[in-house]
Amino acid sequence: MRTLRFEVNGQKLTCAPGCDFSGLVRGTEGYLRAAFSTDGAWSGCKKAAAFYTVTGKEYARPVIDGECEIPSQVLTGKVFGVRLVGMRTDYKITTNIIYIEQEG
Repeated sequence: MRTLRFEVNGQKLTCAPGCDFSGLVRGTEGYLRAAFSTDGAWSGCKKAAAFYTVTGKEYARPVIDGECEIPSQVLTGKVFGVRLVGMRTDYKITTNIIYIEQEG
């Protein structure tokens, strides 16, 4: 299992410093996970990660204890996108989309 780590400050999603995003090979299933470290703006929010194929099709996954599996449907192309969405009563927050390149 390999975990791609992300940092979230307000609405800005970035790759976590020191996390290696190189050498990802498309076609992976059940191997890649995403982990999100959020700031106070996300306190009390239920979180979901939205992943995008190269054609823009979205696949959402609940983020539990800061992590979720990356769906295999987005891992078939040369690039996939990810963003984080959080909700609580009368409050919704979302981040920018980051695009991750894959080999193969």
